[in-house]
Amino acid sequence: MSGRELRPDTAAFNELLVQSVDETIAGILGKTVSSAFTNYMHNNFGLEIGEIPSRPETLFTALHDSFGVGGDRLGRYIVRKLYQKAGVEFPENDGHSLTEYVQALKTRITDEELQ
Repeated sequence: MSGRELRPDTAAFNELLVQSVDETIAGILGKTVSSAFTNYMHNNFGLEIGEIPSRPETLFTALHDSFGVGGDRLGRYIVRKLYQKAGVEFPENDGHSLTEYVQALKTRITDEELQ
């Protein structure tokens, strides 16, 4: 397998993350705002929706830049939804960044799939 191919477990995780972003933003702010935010990420950060799993820190920066403290809350809702979709309890208030939560869950899921 080349380094560019995704293992099925990684692809599944990536899909869960993209779904969590889309569902959370559309569910809270509506489809129109979700679409506008996707365009904003592309135009201002060079981030396509499918690239979010490899660049989650850029997503959280874009959310903060767009919505301020509300964007930080949206980021937290996205990560909570991701953990819920993965069937893993979200660890509350343990001091990690949202990007660290995403990476920790990805590692956990891919490690479990390898066993």
